[in-house]
Order: sequence, then structure tokens, then C-alpha cells
Amino acid sequence: MALQNDKINTANLKSFFPFFKHNPDLTYLDNAATTQICQPALTAINEYYCRSHSNVHRSSHTTAKANTNQFEQVRQKLAHWLNADSSKEIIWTKGATEAANLLAYSLSNQFSSGDEVITSITEHHANFVTWQQMCIKLNLKLKIVRLTDDLKIDLTHLESLITPKTKVLALAHVANATGVKQPIEEAISIAREINPETLCVIDGSQAVCHLNLDVKQIDADFYFFSGHKMFAGTGIGVLYGKQIRLEQLNPFHFGGEMVNQVSVEATSFNQLPYKFEAGTPNIAAVFALGATVDFLSEIQTDTVRQRESQLIDYLLHQLQQVPNLSILAKHDLVGAVSFNISNWHPSDVSEILSQMNIALRVGKHCAMPLFNEINQDGSVRVSISLYNDKQDIDKLIAALLDLENFL
Repeated sequence: MALQNDKINTANLKSFFPFFKHNPDLTYLDNAATTQICQPALTAINEYYCRSHSNVHRSSHTTAKANTNQFEQVRQKLAHWLNADSSKEIIWTKGATEAANLLAYSLSNQFSSGDEVITSITEHHANFVTWQQMCIKLNLKLKIVRLTDDLKIDLTHLESLITPKTKVLALAHVANATGVKQPIEEAISIAREINPETLCVIDGSQAVCHLNLDVKQIDADFYFFSGHKMFAGTGIGVLYGKQIRLEQLNPFHFGGEMVNQVSVEATSFNQLPYKFEAGTPNIAAVFALGATVDFLSEIQTDTVRQRESQLIDYLLHQLQQVPNLSILAKHDLVGAVSFNISNWHPSDVSEILSQMNIALRVGKHCAMPLFNEINQDGSVRVSISLYNDKQDIDKLIAALLDLENFL
């Protein structure tokens, strides 16, 4: 499906996502779990497998060379899109979870017993369990920064936690379970002022689809996200790291492409970014990601962002109609709203709404420590994206108001 000139009609964005053609009666409000894949990404995958399937960075025949060039052009495209200094700062991963694990493993030789890692209970398990287990293995101290009443990072408490032994600050840009945009730039600034050697690791999985990202402005040492959260499909993720920081890390996986020289006695490793990309990569997914970035770059970004913000406001307003409904967080929400209804288990709400062709997520959203802290069995999470509209919200509200008929 060709894009129209250099802009996309934001009122008809669903037409760029084949999922909705095949599921016209479904109201899809589960975008924080995964977004639908856009047609340009699907086209890129199909063209690679049908017309140019060959490996990258290995063979010297024409198709292989063309694929290698395109593969690296996508890396350059992502660097530009994120405002990184160099394509060497862009590492391909399978997704955000692998990126977090890569960092924890590769950083582990830089830590000593008694060193500290700071994170929060609002993190996705990928950015919590990873560091927790590393702390257990290496006898590090895991510190948990408190949340404010509106479920934001408590910056005053964070300031009190940072010491000369603090090695890592790991936070989410936008909380997966609640949709709350966290004050990460302020948190990074505090960490750097108290202990400039603190490595700041930011999970951008819930931000990448909704915010304009500038890694220089954010100033994290590492920032990662998944392609399937931004319309590109599964199996691809991006780890951004400042070049000076990446050069200090040991490789995560070993194998082909990530080596320079190999002998019986020893191995030397390839330069950035290749030393972190052992084996044949997911070439089709990289091409799909590149096509998705082109697609997103052609959208009237300010218009789309404004529509999403207005839709969240509309959702919050309309939810007030539903009796006995309580919202976990109401301020600085990006892309999602989490709530509960008295006398209803979230799973029962989801099951009934599913029968009404409404797709959303319930449970603890891979953030069990958060729900244990606030004494909730989980929540109902409604998450929107650029292709949702007021009609989707109206269908949801009508279904929620109809729940009492099932009692």
C-alpha cells in the first residue's frame, strides 16, 4: 500500500494495518502488549523472502551485498531517528527483554560485591527480574525507589538512595502496567550529579510508539525497545548505547560475525556494533523495522501525538460513567489507562468484553511487585495507539456499562 505523498491521513490510519481488514468487528485496545504490524513492514518482509533472501555480512554475491547494504542503511536510519551520534550505537536484539539481559550479563564483570543497583516496583519484569537475579548472583544490593501517590518515581527518595556504590539506575520511560510517563530525565540528572559513574538504563518499550525520542536529550547510557511495540512485528529490538559505554562491555553471545580473529588459543572480537550480534540476524525483521520507521516518519507526528493525548483524556472522562470504577493513575498518562471495578475480578471483565469483541489486557502486566505493593489482584488495562479513535472508546464504555447485566 503506497503512502500518499509525504503525509498520511490520520483519520484513516487503520487502512495501513491489514489486521483490521480481517477483523473488522474487533475493537483492539491491547496495544501495550503488541501493536498491529503496518503494511510497509509486511511488504518489506515479503519482498526479502520472495525476491532477495540471502545472508548479510558474509557472502560476496550480488544479492548478499545488496542485503548487507540495506541492513546497515536501516541501522543508520534508526540512529538518525533516535538522534544517536553513530550507527555503531545501534545494536539489534530479539527484543527489549534480550537487550536488558545483554546489559546485565555484559556489565557483570564491572561490579563487585556490595555494589548497588536501583530500580522501581513499576518496572516490567524484563527490567526488574534481570537486575534482581544479577544482584543475587553477584551479591549486589538491589535498592527500590518508592513511588508517589500518582505512581511516579519519587525523585526525593531516589536522591537519598544514590551512593558512590551505585552502579546502575534501571527505569522505564513509560510504565507498562499503568501508562504513567516517568520523570526519567530528572532521575538521570540526579544520578549523574551525585554519582557520575552511575549507568542509566531506560526501558523505552512503552514510549517508542507514543513519544518522539531523542537519546541525546534523554542522556541515558542505554535505551532499549521492541519492534513489535511500534508496528514492526515481532523478533526485533533495538539497544541504543553510548559508544564509550558499549566499547567497555564484553560480548553477550559468541559465534559467527562477532569475531575478528580466532585461533586455538584465543579469540579477538569484532568492532561495534557487530561484537554484540553473533550469528545470522533476523534480516527480514530489520528490514521491516526500517520500513516502519519510514512509515512513522511520514505521519504528521504532532497531529498524531495530539490525537492520542486527546483520546486518553476522552477515555478518562468517559470512564467516569462506569459505576464503582477506580483508576490506578490519572496523570501524565501515555498510551494506556489501568483500572478496576469493585466486585469484579479483572479476568471476569476481560472474558465478558472478549465475548463483545473488545480486546484488552488484564492481570498484573508483568509487574507483580507493583500490584503486591498496592494490594490489587491486577487491573484492566486499556491501551491505545495511533489507529484508535473515539468510536473504539465508546464501544468499550458501552460494554463496561453492560457488565451489570451479567451479574
